[in-house]
Amino acid sequence: ADADITVETNLLEARFVWGSASLFTAFDECFRGRFDVQRFFDGKLAEQQARHARYDDSAYKLEPNLKDSPGGLRDLHTIHWLAQACGLGGGWTGLARAGLLTAAEARRIAREERALATLRVHLHLLARRREDRLAFDYQTELAERLGLAATPTRRAGERLMQRYYRAAKLIQRANDILVQSLRVRVFPVTAPPQPIDDEFQVRARLLEARSADLFERRPAALLRAFIVLARHPELAGFEPATLRMLWRGSTRIDAAFRADPAHRALFMTLLREPAGVTHALRAMHRYGLLARYIPAFGRVVGQMQHDLFHVYTVDEHILTVLRNVRRFTVPAHAHEFPLASRLIAGFDKPELLYLAALFHDIAKGRGGDHSELGAADARRFCRQHGLGREDTDLVVWLVAMHLAMSRTAQKEDIGDPAVIEAFAGRVATQRRLDALYLLTVADIRGTSPKVWNAWK
Repeated sequence: ADADITVETNLLEARFVWGSASLFTAFDECFRGRFDVQRFFDGKLAEQQARHARYDDSAYKLEPNLKDSPGGLRDLHTIHWLAQACGLGGGWTGLARAGLLTAAEARRIAREERALATLRVHLHLLARRREDRLAFDYQTELAERLGLAATPTRRAGERLMQRYYRAAKLIQRANDILVQSLRVRVFPVTAPPQPIDDEFQVRARLLEARSADLFERRPAALLRAFIVLARHPELAGFEPATLRMLWRGSTRIDAAFRADPAHRALFMTLLREPAGVTHALRAMHRYGLLARYIPAFGRVVGQMQHDLFHVYTVDEHILTVLRNVRRFTVPAHAHEFPLASRLIAGFDKPELLYLAALFHDIAKGRGGDHSELGAADARRFCRQHGLGREDTDLVVWLVAMHLAMSRTAQKEDIGDPAVIEAFAGRVATQRRLDALYLLTVADIRGTSPKVWNAWK
C-alpha cells in the first residue's frame, strides 16, 4: 500500500465477509492507524489526472472509454473513495446528508451511475469480453438493446451517444465540485480572502462569491463570474461553494435572462476580453451555462459527427476551433502559423471571428444545410447583441461559407484560372478573405490532432 495507491484503495474498501472477525478487526485497526488522508487524497487526484491525460483530457471523443475517460465511471468511483477516506459513507445519499449535494442532485447522479453501469454490462455481453470502449461497431446495437430507435434526423447510435456525452458532462461537473468540496472539508483553507470587487473575492487562488445569495440577487453575476475568471489568469478555478451556486444558478438563464440588454452586453464584453476567453467559455460549457445562454449550442452538446475527419462531438469541436482562432492571437504561438498570426494581428474586431467559430457548426444534426441554418442563427444572435450591419453580415457570411475555401483548395483544380476567379467572386473583399482563411485553418485543425498537414 505504501508503494501503490491502487493497493491502498483496495484495502480502504475492505469489508468483512467470512472468516475470523477478530483477524479482520485487527487488520482494520492496523490499516486505519497508518492511513494518511492527505497522502491518499493527493495520490488519487494525481492518478485521476494521469488517467484523464491518457484520453487527451476529453470526454468527447467519438469512441470514448466509458470507464476511464473523463466523465466515465471511474470519476464517480474516485468521489466514493475520497468520501470514504474523509469518513463520509453512504454513497450519494451520505454526501447529501453531509450537505455536499441536494437530495435531487444525489438522485440524479445515482441515476446516471446506474445507466452507465447498465451500458457497460451490455457492452461486455455484446463484445463477449471485457470491453470499455464504445466503438462505432457496437453503438447501433447497444442503442437497440436499450430501446432507442432512429429518428428522421439522427441514427439510433447517435441518440445513445448523445445521452452518454450528456451524462459524462454531468459526471465531470459532479467530480469537479465534490472533489474540491471534500478537499476543503478535510483541509480547510485558512487564508483570508482578497476582495476583487463587491461581488467576488479570491481565496487560495480560487474565485469565490462574496455572498451565498449573489446569483439570486444579481443574476448578471452568472456572466460576470466568467469575465472575472478571464481577467485573472492566476485563478485556478472556482471555490467549491461558488461552483455549486453556479451549477444551480444556471437554471436562471431563461428567455427573459437572454433578452436582457445588460446580459447581452456582458456576453459581448467576455468575447472582447484580450485574454482568457477560451478558458472562460470552456468553464461556462463545463458547468452548463453556455448551453443555457445559447440554446442552439445546447442542442449540439454530445452531437456526433460521422465522417473520416472529426474525432470530437460538435460542441467540443466548436470550442476547439474557437481555441485555435484565439491561439493565433498569442505571440508565443506565432511560430506555428506565421501568416495566420500576422493576419489576425491586423484584424480590427477579432470577436467577430470568435462568433463565427461558435456558430459555424451549430446547426449540425437538424437536417438540411447546416451552414445555411447556422447562418440564420448567427444573424439573429448578432442582431440581438447589438452588432452593426457590416459586422453582422461578415459573421453570417463566414458561417454560411465556412467550407468554401477548404472545398476549393482540396477538391477543385486551383491551377484553373476560372476556379480562382469564381472563388474570388464569392469572397469579394480582402477582409472576408483574411477572415475566411483564419476560420478555415482553425476549423481543419479542430477536427482532429492528426488531420492538419503541410499541403492542406
